[in-house]
Amino acid sequence: MTAPLWTCDDLLAGCGGALFDPAFGCGPISGIEIDSRNCKSGDLFVALVGDMQDGHDFITKAAEAGAAACLVRRPNSDAAIAQIIVDDPLGALARLGRTSRSRFAGKMVGITGSVGKTGSKDMLAHALTAFGKTHASQRSFNNHIGVPITLATLAADCDFAVQEMGMNAAGEIAALTALARPDIALITRIASSHGGFFDSLDDIAKAKAEIFEGLNAGGTAILNIDDPFYDQLASTATKAGAGRIISFGRKDDAEFCLLEARQHEDGMTVHAEIAGHELRFEMQMHGTHWAQNALGVLACIDALGLPVDEAAARLASCPIPKGRGGRLSGRYHDCKITLIDDSYNASPASMAAAFASMTATPPTIMILSEMRELGDATATEHAALMSKINGLSPRLVIALGSAMHDALDGLDDAIAAIAAPDTAAAVQNLEDAVEDGDIIFVKGSLGSGSWRVRDAILANFDAESSTGASSQNGGNSHAA
Repeated sequence: MTAPLWTCDDLLAGCGGALFDPAFGCGPISGIEIDSRNCKSGDLFVALVGDMQDGHDFITKAAEAGAAACLVRRPNSDAAIAQIIVDDPLGALARLGRTSRSRFAGKMVGITGSVGKTGSKDMLAHALTAFGKTHASQRSFNNHIGVPITLATLAADCDFAVQEMGMNAAGEIAALTALARPDIALITRIASSHGGFFDSLDDIAKAKAEIFEGLNAGGTAILNIDDPFYDQLASTATKAGAGRIISFGRKDDAEFCLLEARQHEDGMTVHAEIAGHELRFEMQMHGTHWAQNALGVLACIDALGLPVDEAAARLASCPIPKGRGGRLSGRYHDCKITLIDDSYNASPASMAAAFASMTATPPTIMILSEMRELGDATATEHAALMSKINGLSPRLVIALGSAMHDALDGLDDAIAAIAAPDTAAAVQNLEDAVEDGDIIFVKGSLGSGSWRVRDAILANFDAESSTGASSQNGGNSHAA
């Protein structure tokens, strides 16, 4: 039987709270939830107060779902559930995360970057399960709520933990890394994914480098040597006390050097050189960016003192994260198609990487919703995509969102372009245009709705084979 994450006494001590009714104690806690609809037996429901909803209004719902206890600021005297009163549920959740991290004796890997965080986290967690009990953040639990949840659900007997960290402002990663206290810190890449919040790429690099503030003394920093900010990041890591810096990328002097990523129908074969030793391994993903991030993952494996060859072999069985380039073949409205589902999110860097991964077999239809959080660079960044789309020569581009609409003038005359006013119109446009043999590519930012088009396609789809496409709702909040 698995030991509980928290006993009632440990929970009270860890969060600094007190029972509303001492006679109504809580049972052992096996999970943490902030959405009452997802609560199950043994969960701690944390009643957070948001802009739109107040978790305190759902205490009864959590109790009915089987939650063992609630973390609250103001109790509900009518709810039949143990209620732990704290000054601030979010602050108490952070205290639980800090307590849980302090009793964890394994190795913690922290991951950040403008793009590639979640995919790298998933690949590393998949590889590490071959070597010991591994805990990793769910989905994109990488912000001021997700990181404490991940840490508070970290079992003390785990061997490894992987924590993704994102941000929308300077200082946010500093707070997260202070909680996580990584032994190894990986920065995937610095890119213009946060233009709405920062004045320059240099400011973004400085904010991402905050991860080193929490790095344990003598820890390892893992950096992309192809990144223009590599030297700056390496210097910051060294000043923060990193005992080792491992580089990965395409440059010849990278310790984990990518020689080739050969695409094929089922993914790609990666050829790399690691400290003079050649290594080949398979991946289900497509695209050089995935291969580069895989080398960052293998650098983490090396920093942990684990066999890189074994971890690389395990990457062949790592599934493509949902909404991040998975391919699904089947029939859609009586037409045999291939759906490339890259609908989870979008930035200029991830758009460019996705386009580059499809040059061998370009899409015939592209459904693109606008990129968000680009600030003053919005028009320029969307316009820059058009030349890359022209290089792929799709038959049709269906655009969602005013920024993507405005950029369509940059497409070649031979490419049909439709500025769809909403998701329903985009789906109807697709249904009217789809032909047998089409390759349909879907991508865009979460808030601009490309994932809704993906879901509409899958609702009328008879699948034959897949490498990671998913009908998962794309509405999970995250930080970049």
